[in-house]
Amino acid sequence: MPDKLALITDLQSLSYEDAIAFINHLPFAYYRADLDGRVLAASSNAVQIFGYGRVEEIMNVKLGDYYVEPDGRERFMAALVEGEGAVENFEAEMRGPKGNFWVATTAKLIYDTKNTPIAVEGLTRDISEQRRIFESLGQDGRFFRAFTSAAGLGVSILKTSGQVVFANEQILNLLGISRADSEASNITTIMEPELRLLTETSMAKVLGGSPEHLQEALITVKGKKTWLSYSLFLMDDPTSKESYLCATAQDISARKTQELQLIQSSKLASIGELAAGIAHEINQPLNVIRLATVNLRNHFTKTSALDDKAEDTLARINNQIERAGNIVRQLLLYGREADDTENYCDPAVALENSAQMIQQTLKVDNISLTVGKLPQPVALPCNLTKLEQVIMNLIGNAKDSILDHRKNTDDTLAGHIVIAVNCGADHLKITVTDNGLGIPADLRDSIMEPFVTTKEVGAGTGLGLSVSHGIVTAAGGTLQFVDVPSGACAQIIMPLVAQT
Repeated sequence: MPDKLALITDLQSLSYEDAIAFINHLPFAYYRADLDGRVLAASSNAVQIFGYGRVEEIMNVKLGDYYVEPDGRERFMAALVEGEGAVENFEAEMRGPKGNFWVATTAKLIYDTKNTPIAVEGLTRDISEQRRIFESLGQDGRFFRAFTSAAGLGVSILKTSGQVVFANEQILNLLGISRADSEASNITTIMEPELRLLTETSMAKVLGGSPEHLQEALITVKGKKTWLSYSLFLMDDPTSKESYLCATAQDISARKTQELQLIQSSKLASIGELAAGIAHEINQPLNVIRLATVNLRNHFTKTSALDDKAEDTLARINNQIERAGNIVRQLLLYGREADDTENYCDPAVALENSAQMIQQTLKVDNISLTVGKLPQPVALPCNLTKLEQVIMNLIGNAKDSILDHRKNTDDTLAGHIVIAVNCGADHLKITVTDNGLGIPADLRDSIMEPFVTTKEVGAGTGLGLSVSHGIVTAAGGTLQFVDVPSGACAQIIMPLVAQT
């Protein structure tokens, strides 16, 4: 819903007939009065709020006579002057043919061509229900308002029909709803679909006798995923026959991030231990094969049977044994807990180790990996194991994106991952570029946030990039995605450690 002050301004550009048709459909009561407070125009809602049956009955009525407080009209006009011709949500108690009522008014002064004020236009809503509830609380009502403003908790009270009676700024921000939108007759109608379904389902449960206590849900509001802890329960007002719903909500994204990171760390630790155990087991047969190869070579030499073919075969066997040994050594290193006292590393070693660990897996999936070389040795302010974790994560994401590209568009696509390095005077830039699907436009701004992932449900936690981003940032660097014609390009820029 547009800003109410802007709405008032927009009305002046409409014809009289169009303006009347427009204001009669507003959830607010529209009125125009001269500077003495005499009503010049009013919508059907205004007629109802002030207790009349027809528009003609309210015309020329002096609004100043409706204020319960004698100086109510003077305070309203003073607020207009103080607000330089505008006032928002001015609350006042009024009296009419059917008794007293409370209103909240947003209004503007209207000027003629000589910039002289000639009238007041306003949008008014009946807030008698809200006032009655908080007046019944007495002193507690003021404490309640103060508490809901100061606490990091979203709080709202609404009718069972969905009409908001009270809402603090925290809950409006959490739900992505403006103050003006919250004045709809049913707040669920202006919610995003996912949030609307959750709200309507919870309301149905509560009205059926099952309070929702400290429930947790991952919702998307304005394109951003947020974990909410929420409660919803019925509250009875002793002064009313009607029941109300009280809702509380709190952003628990940070807590969920920590919990999932703890779970992920536990999984990684288990995988590391498993990998280390497997590596130790593999080392034994590798040593046996290596020894057998040496003995076979000696036998062939003694019996003069070592010809070129046998020499070539034994050399290839030794090469494969050495390669397997390197992979095992890298698994043992990667499975070790990072030692943060080792706070710098050679990026060339990290790139080489990562390539060795994942090269064979990429070949199986027909994906080539090209790794650039550094012209001279440099050092980065980052632990080696952690930098390897970042590079492995980026290569893994690139691989998954290429496989998705094949599945969705072209199953004959030859995958390519290129790691380029560029050394500046005081920094090193590492880019990991692939020819996969790329990053969807709606995720470009949030891809580094926890839980955000392009993978299918169950295929990823959405924590890999978040953790990698944290590692690079902690080392004084940046990790971001840069625009490329196709695929994706992750760019790491990290400061160099001064050479001594």
